[in-house]
Amino acid sequence: MPLKLKTPCNHIGCTRTVRGRYCDEHKQETRKLSEDRRGTAAQRGYDADWKKLRDWYVRQHPLCEDCLEEGIVNGKSIEVDHVIPIDVKPELRLDANNLRSRCRRHHRLKTARDKKKYGKN
Repeated sequence: MPLKLKTPCNHIGCTRTVRGRYCDEHKQETRKLSEDRRGTAAQRGYDADWKKLRDWYVRQHPLCEDCLEEGIVNGKSIEVDHVIPIDVKPELRLDANNLRSRCRRHHRLKTARDKKKYGKN
């Protein structure tokens, strides 16, 4: 397969050409800015208490609950999702009734719906 053509780095003023979006220098800078803005996993509510609840929930619901509703039995759960996002209702962060096990596909679909519904970036 042919290599992707090089284009200018997306960082304003950078003259380097790259095959991705940013040159190595600006890729690291952009990633750090994004992480600083977003906060650590613990700052976002995914701490030790969350990990314990998540591990328990996966043991109780090892398959993707959305796949099961669609009649698909092989949709292995690898994500535990908050039905109502924790930035909308933080008090539901550790409520097992607000959780749902999902495969990556269903988790991505639900996250996209949440972004539209709640206007998240």
